[in-house]
Amino acid sequence: MSYRNQSEAAMAAYLQGKVGVPVLVGLRDEVKSMPCVVVSFVSAQENPPDSGNMDIQMQIMVQSQIDEEGAPGALDVHEATVSEIDMALGSELLPGINQAGDSFHYFGKQEQSGPDRELQDMVVSEMFTITFAAALGDFYSEFHL
Repeated sequence: MSYRNQSEAAMAAYLQGKVGVPVLVGLRDEVKSMPCVVVSFVSAQENPPDSGNMDIQMQIMVQSQIDEEGAPGALDVHEATVSEIDMALGSELLPGINQAGDSFHYFGKQEQSGPDRELQDMVVSEMFTITFAAALGDFYSEFHL
């Protein structure tokens, strides 16, 4: 499986246990169910070269509909979800992603920004961007036989 697929799957599995809304994977032209969290791989760069270790950049977006078609209290749910994502991306908690992905290993967070808010057509989105070091492989069975 590619870095894109494994990093999205690992992050989504990790976040699913931290928030009370659906966590979707990959870029979506149109999200059909809100509120939700969308996890998207942005880029990866091998670091150091020829090591198999990658610096991975991902975006995590919280989306909610806040017009009359949205659920009552939608903005409160949205704000709570943004707070849960912010806490889940905290440096002490994020290593829990290693338990979420079978052959994905998180080494450490390098950079994080957000949340950055955008409002369009009564859909509010909060975007987090995170860069972290990771590698593919079953490190437990390879090094702890």
